[in-house]
Amino acid sequence: MADRYTVGDVQLTAVIDMVPPPRQPSAFFAGVTDAQWAPYKEYLENGKVQLYYGAFVVKTAEHTIMVDTGMGPGPHPERGNLTGNLYEELRPILLPPDNTSNTNVSPSDQINFVVHTHLHADHVGWNLRYQGGIPAPTFRRARYIIPKADYDYFTTKEMLEKYPHIQKQVMPLRQLRLQEIVEGDYQVTGQVSCAPAPGHTPGHQVVMVNAGGQKVMLVGDMLHSPVQVAEPGWCAAVDYDQAQSRTVRERLLNQAEREGWIIAAGHFPPGQQVGKVVSRQGKRRWQSL
Repeated sequence: MADRYTVGDVQLTAVIDMVPPPRQPSAFFAGVTDAQWAPYKEYLENGKVQLYYGAFVVKTAEHTIMVDTGMGPGPHPERGNLTGNLYEELRPILLPPDNTSNTNVSPSDQINFVVHTHLHADHVGWNLRYQGGIPAPTFRRARYIIPKADYDYFTTKEMLEKYPHIQKQVMPLRQLRLQEIVEGDYQVTGQVSCAPAPGHTPGHQVVMVNAGGQKVMLVGDMLHSPVQVAEPGWCAAVDYDQAQSRTVRERLLNQAEREGWIIAAGHFPPGQQVGKVVSRQGKRRWQSL
């Protein structure tokens, strides 16, 4: 499933890798009551919070950038033995139409950079593929951009035991000399940059695209559901620092509305992943493009 958008001189494509099992609203947004949810039933699916594990392809005139890489091929026992499909979804996006059926032509050669908003499992899953226990980069010509605060946090002994995907999908990139550890504001290309947006994880960052005068912000897990546009104080239970997450979300949403930014959110439903922050009757809402 892929949705394409043209923003200024940039093509932005939203790709779904996997659809995990839905979650109870009270479990996902801890502390939020049924009464608080009552005005926002439209953001639930069958009464539950349904996430989508998405990634984005940003194509400028000179570069093609992946922002996050989904959950990975799987199967993933902790997600109901589901498998990811991102790589096959990329084939018609990255290759000319007459090459899409040629298995000798690979999408992996088309990506110049992979930029990670953070290092949770559903954002790094297609970094590496394994054959005979040997890792090989899925995007073999790309530089993998990783926030330093996340790398430092997730590679501690305690976190490696809790998050085994780090050893499989992140750490080998260093030995392969493909990763670039960055901190603070970082310019990836002339049109694409990273900006710190911590809270969900210690090093969480957003990706900013200058699309011919129009700004696009790819938010990673700063937003999990469109409901957080109306209620930026609602934090996912998995946020590392909820107070910081809330502060960053409110600041960036305010700026996005004030300056008319386009926002891309990979966990939103298909067809709703790219949009704007708008105000209606004194309440801020998500408006899909």
